[in-house]
This record gives sequence, structure tokens and C-alpha cells, in this order.
Amino acid sequence: MPENMPENMPETRINVFNDSPARVQTPAPQAPQVEYASLMERFVALLIDYGLIMIPGQVILMLATRNMELEMAHIYALTGLLNAVFVLYMAVFSCGGRVPLGKKLVGIAVASADDPEAPIGFMRALLRSVGYYFSAGLLMCGFLMAFFEERKRALEDFMGRSVVVRLRPKGIMETVAITLTGLAIIAAYAGVFYSQTFAKGSAVQLAYIDRAQKTLEDLSLLQEIHRSQYGYFTNDLQRLVLLSGDPVQFQRDIQRTLDRRGFKLGVSRNTYKIIARAKDTRHTQVVFIPYRDR
Repeated sequence: MPENMPENMPETRINVFNDSPARVQTPAPQAPQVEYASLMERFVALLIDYGLIMIPGQVILMLATRNMELEMAHIYALTGLLNAVFVLYMAVFSCGGRVPLGKKLVGIAVASADDPEAPIGFMRALLRSVGYYFSAGLLMCGFLMAFFEERKRALEDFMGRSVVVRLRPKGIMETVAITLTGLAIIAAYAGVFYSQTFAKGSAVQLAYIDRAQKTLEDLSLLQEIHRSQYGYFTNDLQRLVLLSGDPVQFQRDIQRTLDRRGFKLGVSRNTYKIIARAKDTRHTQVVFIPYRDR
């Protein structure tokens, strides 16, 4: 025995004549690590996909408003149609392994909550797409649920039994770029929403003014009927309302389209003039003068 070998050291014997190879224990394969998308990544992707449908729709609405007389019902119908197209687009491209454009650019995808490596079906994707509107309707609280849920699931994910996963790892520069892009898109959406809803010349504001002008035209027709029956124009609004055929509904139309302040009904022997204010944000003044006096 060598001098430096401890006495209690265990002795290992190897049979060099054994033909069978030594067993080597290999570690069991580990499941791939799933990274869930952050709320900012999801928000940027959602805004890109929403803009893909809504921006062309808003352009069409703006052009239609300038070239045609649209009622508010037409504007609401077109807006509803655009949202229906968005829901269908998100449902189709969030199932079966497909990825919507916004999510593809950001590098995330929708997967099953039961198996993050498997896609979801169409019906679950449809429920998830409708869930966006529930999340937004709850003062955005549905989206904010992702801050407090372990797998960063928002309300729409619970409705569609889904999760949103990252398709690739992201460095610090890409993360910062996504955050700045998200802030820029939010600012752009806010500007477009204001210009299309509240700014002078927007589709909604023009529709309010058109509705007010149409009400004055209806009052003008009643003035002509009053003169043909009684021989004079009247400055009594109630007399005109009674001539409408449906006084209750016509009075509701007046209240719905005209501001109660600023209404004037001026008459003379041979003519009349109606002045009112629309119910847009600027309370735009509308005036009607008979065509023969213009």
C-alpha cells in the first residue's frame, strides 16, 4: 500500500475484462421554459392589429362624411361593422398556430392555457377576441388583471382559456423600443380619437350639425303648411309641433337634435327665419331661411 494512502479509503475495483459498457446516468430532459408576454408587449401588438382595421375604416368614414349626408345611425353602423371585422380577424389569426400581424411584429403569440406549446381553436379564439371589449368596458381593468396573475393573463385570456407567450427572447434594446412604440401609438390613437370625435369638422360633430339642420328644414316645411292652412307664418313652436302628425315624436326629435338655448323663430308677413344651435361640442349655430329669400 502506498505510504500516503489513507487507511480508511474505500477501494473501488473495476473488472477490465467485462465487455458490457458502464452505465452512464443521463439527466431527464427538461420541459422548455415558457416566457409569458408582458402587458406592454401585448398592448403594443393589440394597438397595431386594431389600427390595421380601424385606420382604413376611419379614413373611409371621414371621406364618406364629407361627400355624403350621413346620419348618426350610419356612423354607428359603420363603426360596429369595423369592430366586427376586427373581432373576426383576431379570431381567425389567433387560432390554429396563426399569429396576427401585431403579435408577429412584437414576437408573441396566443397559446392554450392547458398546454402553452399548443394553439387554441377558433371558438376559444372568438371568445377571446370578444373579451377585448369586456376588458375595455370595465375601465381597462380587464387588461390590468395581467399585472396580478401569475401567467400574466388578462380577462380575455380567461374567457378563451389562453395565455400569451413570447416567441423569442428579447434584449434590453428591443424591450425599450417596444415600450417607446407603445407610448407613441397610444398618443397617436388619442389624437385620432379626439380629431374624429370632438374636433371641428370631425365625422361625429358634422353629424350632429347635419341632424340639427334637418330639424330646421322640417320646421320650415311645417311653417309652409301653417301658412297654407291659416294664412300666416307663426312664431309659436307648439303650433308647428301639432301640425307634424306625431307631436310627441317630433318634440323628442327637437330635443334630441337642438340645444334648448339659442332657439329663435322669427316671422314677418311674408317670410320667416329659424335660428338654433346644434348639440355638437361647439354648439354650432344653424340657420334656415326660405329658399325664395336667399
